[in-house]
Amino acid sequence: MERLKTAEAATAPLPAAVFGRGGVPNGSDPALDKLVLQHGSQLQMLGTARSFVGDTDGAMAAFDVLRRRQLRHSPAIVRQMALLEHVAAEEAIAAIVREARTKRIVLINEAHHVPLHRAFAQRLAAELRKIGYTYLACETFNALGAQAANEKRYVARDTGYYTSEPVFAGFVNAALADGWTLVPYEFEDIRVRTPAEQLRLREEMQARNLVDRIFAKDKDAKVLVLVGYSHHHRSPEAEPKTILMGEHLRRMSGLPSLHVEQVDFIAHPDPADDNPLYAPLLATYPSQGPIVLRNEDGSYPILLGVNGRIDMQVIHPRYPVRDGRPGWLVSLAGRTAVPIPARLLPSSGRRVIKATPASAPEDAVPTDIVLVEAGKAAPALMLTKEPYRFSYEE
Repeated sequence: MERLKTAEAATAPLPAAVFGRGGVPNGSDPALDKLVLQHGSQLQMLGTARSFVGDTDGAMAAFDVLRRRQLRHSPAIVRQMALLEHVAAEEAIAAIVREARTKRIVLINEAHHVPLHRAFAQRLAAELRKIGYTYLACETFNALGAQAANEKRYVARDTGYYTSEPVFAGFVNAALADGWTLVPYEFEDIRVRTPAEQLRLREEMQARNLVDRIFAKDKDAKVLVLVGYSHHHRSPEAEPKTILMGEHLRRMSGLPSLHVEQVDFIAHPDPADDNPLYAPLLATYPSQGPIVLRNEDGSYPILLGVNGRIDMQVIHPRYPVRDGRPGWLVSLAGRTAVPIPARLLPSSGRRVIKATPASAPEDAVPTDIVLVEAGKAAPALMLTKEPYRFSYEE
């Protein structure tokens, strides 16, 4: 709760109108646009804090306030639909697993404020485990935290920064229970450098850490890597200006790898913030679950101009809301809705409700955390089937 309060205070100078549905159109108020851009890091902090308390739409909305002023999609993007004349949709997990059978490394990305991506990774990991994948490397793991989690077999508050978000913790706990070994690979050298030098070293050393910590010790290893945003990209150019971790890893390991994108095609709280291709894709390839597109020759069409950088793009549907929570918590994360005990609901103000397995140690990350407010309908807790203890913060 303190993280959320701090983030809300940091974004207090922004008028409430920028957070509303549709917000304030980009360019309609240059002074406001400037103010929003000046609060970019604070908006990101707010989005992350909201994701940690179960406010998935609020998390995306905070980032979208900034994103719509940084990223302008051309309406011409929709013309790319013409490239999909002989294309069929396939269930995403099945398609990824099929391709992963002939690979040694699967890299998939996430937006750090979108827990949906972690729920999808959880489903994917369960299937990859069946075909021999055993190492799970996540950008957020720190070295000591991952080591402790491997030994104790649960996610603690110090396992990593983003693993304090309950869906991420649930994903990693499920992986530990399924026999995965966690591997940290982040570049943790904090010496001061120029931004360009820091970027270059970080991308290179992330890949080096993966090679040294996994493949140098296990020549038969199969690895799932969860990265932030575009760190998983390959480089189609012979001499790219910037080499990202995915390309470094491909070169250093010399092993076949699969690079999967899932950030671009998701539903935003305000459809105006969706990628312009998203609605046409859903209309053409309706599905209740995540899909990928496949050409008649077995290849995968790549949209948005990232050909050669990734192998396939996941298209998530507009998940329904169930019991005040997104439906992917059921379909992907395997959760069940449980009403919040009435005694925990606040009589005034706001309160964060936490549900932790009854048998879990005190430093374990809760299975679910939700923000509730007096006088408003309380969302359900989304839990696994085991006994729980409850706590709250005002």
